[in-house]
Amino acid sequence: MDRPTAIILIDPYNEFLHSNGKLNPRIRDSLDKSNTIANLYKLIDFARKQKLPIYYCMHQQTSRYTMEGWTLINKSLSGLKSNMVFEAGSFGVEFFEGMEPVPENGDVVVSKHWNSSSFQSTDLDYQLRQRGIGHVVMAGLVANTCLESTARYAYEHGYALTMLTDCTAGFSHEAKETAAKLIWPLFSNQVLTVDEWTKSVVQGERSVI
Repeated sequence: MDRPTAIILIDPYNEFLHSNGKLNPRIRDSLDKSNTIANLYKLIDFARKQKLPIYYCMHQQTSRYTMEGWTLINKSLSGLKSNMVFEAGSFGVEFFEGMEPVPENGDVVVSKHWNSSSFQSTDLDYQLRQRGIGHVVMAGLVANTCLESTARYAYEHGYALTMLTDCTAGFSHEAKETAAKLIWPLFSNQVLTVDEWTKSVVQGERSVI
């Protein structure tokens, strides 16, 4: 039986992808080695042509009052706050040029996530189920944190999963490669490059059981 497909695209913020982004220096080597930006453009262009919706999963934005009075704040959130990463209203939280959502394509910007998973404390599962999506194609940042955590949640919710190895990057390229080769196959239906996946769609193999 066919399982309708959507792309899950995590955090295509300037903060990661633009050379002036606060987090760009930490992933730049992996971005370059995977040719991530060019491959994300390729994925988005293909999704538009195929009328496949893209679900944009963006991290919560920060301000001087963010997490004020919180008693359960982890290392990652503490770092984001102290460095004002994803600062509301800043250049860093704008969509990277050419990766903006297109509602006419069926794109959805889901509620923002606080930690790694785009399912935790968001409406992502609800939005996907409202549209009958059963197969999600995973792309975005960062490979072995938000992307992998979101994929694991998707697995627990029963979605079929395709992970795209060259539409992501890691805080080190070695970490990204290790995740893609050793970890993702444990819970994913497919671990492919964007070219391999788009070719399978064109050949009529889009559905994943």
